[in-house]
Amino acid sequence: MISQLYIYPIKSLGAVSLTEAVVENEGLRGDRRFMLVDVDGKFITQRTRPELTRFCLEESSNGFLVKDSATNLEKELVWEPTLGNLIPVEIWEDQLLAHEVEDGWSDWFSAALSQEVKLVRISAENPRAMEAKYQTDLAKNTSFADALPLLLISSGSYTALEERMEESFDHLRFRPNIIVDVSEPFVEDTWAEIKLGRVTLSGAKPCARCPLVNVNPLSGESDKVILKTLASFRTINHKVYFGQQFVPSSLGKIRVGMEVQLIRSKDALYS
Repeated sequence: MISQLYIYPIKSLGAVSLTEAVVENEGLRGDRRFMLVDVDGKFITQRTRPELTRFCLEESSNGFLVKDSATNLEKELVWEPTLGNLIPVEIWEDQLLAHEVEDGWSDWFSAALSQEVKLVRISAENPRAMEAKYQTDLAKNTSFADALPLLLISSGSYTALEERMEESFDHLRFRPNIIVDVSEPFVEDTWAEIKLGRVTLSGAKPCARCPLVNVNPLSGESDKVILKTLASFRTINHKVYFGQQFVPSSLGKIRVGMEVQLIRSKDALYS
C-alpha cells in the first residue's frame, strides 16, 4: 500500500507531501521541473550546497510557496510562471536548453545564497531523454531528477537500515517519490513491473546512493553515519543501493492508501 507521496518541485530543495499525485511521462506532476544552476549553467544540489535545505516548500492555490527559513522571506512559484530565454544547462552528463524563470526568481535565490544563480524550468520543446534501455513505449524523457522519473522505497527497507543504525532518521534524506508500506526489506529490488490503480510502472534499476543521504533535510547538517552503515550491507561493485527507480508504462492518478499490485518480478540484488 502507498503510505506517502512526495514531489520536489525545485531540484534539491524541500519536499511537498501529497495525498494524491498525477503520474505523467516524466514522473509525478510538478516533481523536479525546476532547478537552480550557477553562472555556467551547471546544476546546484545539496551535495555541494547543503544549506539548500533552508528552502521549504508547501502547496499554494496557484502552485507552491517557497520559504527561506534563514530569513523568513517567502515567494510564490506558480504552476506556469513567466518564462524567459532558453539557456544551456548541465545536469550530470546531460546538456540541454531550459527556460530561465522570470518574476525575479533568479535574483531572489542569488541574494539568499550570496551567489549568482538562475532558476530554470525544463522545456517540453527541449526534453531530457532517458537512456534508451530504460525507456518504455510511453515514457522517453525524464525530469531534473538525477536519472529516472520515479523513486520508490519500502518501509521495510527503511526499518532494516534503522535497525542497523539503532536509531531512526528522516526518511526524506533519500528523496523518495513513493513510500510503500511493506514489511519485507528491499522487496522493491525484485519488482520488475507494478500496478497502482490504473497506473503501471516499470522497475528500471536500483538506485545507487551518494553522500547526499548524509545531509539532514531539516538542518542541513551532514555526517557519514547513514551512508557508511548502508554501505556495510548494500554494496555491489563499489556502489551502494537503496530503493528502486521506476519509469511509467501507463499514466493516471495515484493516491495514499492505494494497493500495490505486483505484475512481474526479477532477481533480487542479494540472494
